Amino acid sequence: MIIAIQSDDFPWPKGAHPDASAPRWAKAIEAAGHEVRWVDVSQPDILRQLDGCSALMWRFAHVTDMRQIARRLLPVVERDLGLAVYPDQRTSWHYDDKIIQSYLFEAHGIPAPRTWVWYDRDRAMEWCKREAEFPIVAKLWAGAGSVNVKLIRSASEAQAYVARMFDCGTYALESESARGFRTRLKRWLKTGRARLRPGAVIDLPEPYWDTHYRYSLFQQWLPGNEFDTRITVIGDRAFGFRRFNRPGDFRASGSGSIDWDPQKVDPQFVRLGFKISRLLGTQSCAMDGLYRDGEPVACEISYTYSSKAVHQCPGHWRLIGDDYESGEIEWCEGQMQPESAQVQRFLQRLENR
Repeated sequence: MIIAIQSDDFPWPKGAHPDASAPRWAKAIEAAGHEVRWVDVSQPDILRQLDGCSALMWRFAHVTDMRQIARRLLPVVERDLGLAVYPDQRTSWHYDDKIIQSYLFEAHGIPAPRTWVWYDRDRAMEWCKREAEFPIVAKLWAGAGSVNVKLIRSASEAQAYVARMFDCGTYALESESARGFRTRLKRWLKTGRARLRPGAVIDLPEPYWDTHYRYSLFQQWLPGNEFDTRITVIGDRAFGFRRFNRPGDFRASGSGSIDWDPQKVDPQFVRLGFKISRLLGTQSCAMDGLYRDGEPVACEISYTYSSKAVHQCPGHWRLIGDDYESGEIEWCEGQMQPESAQVQRFLQRLENR
């Protein structure tokens, strides 16, 4: 078989580089006796590039340019060309969208912090004034590494957030770019680098952020959590570790303070990770878990994640069978590249089609 791969070795904002999966995928695929074809999804002939291929693999990120290509291309490749795709639609259509994920959790009965999504300004304002309990967490639908997550402590602060979201919108919370579209526009014009004219385009300095406008998203605050538990499920394997909050902060994602001791990982989170993966039918799923009154809940999920962090796990849990509630789970000692697990699972499914 010929497996097409799009490189994910791209520069990120502020010069950071992710730990690319594509080279590891290619190595594992060739070791299994298959051919790799490198493709470029940004080119007009991408569908012709896929002629003769059985599958396409691409680890796209929340960078706007990549996400808009993936959203338009991958469903066509999967549904209309009939190729196997990683990530497939069940795995990735909810990626980096907290609103979609909240609906999915509720639809499948997955325990999660209570979430309120408002599309009506007046009703959101009234709710903030009369019903909301504080503190409460405000979020934007997109964001990783705790970006676009803010703790709100009063009704007046919540109403100010709602007003900003419905009146002028924002690009990010708690940053230079979070002051709203009008403020950004005024500053841009004052620099003398632009003049208003028909068809003028404003270039944003943060290409991985979207404009957020005419909605507001609130989530129940869960006090007493000094860390979250990240569970990454790939097929019947689960990798887990704890991430501690930043000093003086309630957020753990992106803190870099990680404990890989498997003895400290609550088995309830491992089962919850398997449950989410099975119910949503994902090829790969990373879950961020917290406690609510001593019980595990899922805050967010993502099909992609730091491969380096997963590889640091000293081993993984393996689910025997499909009973994630009470079935046997065994511990498998030894580090494993997540890309190896992804390719093994992907090729197994591809060969059984």
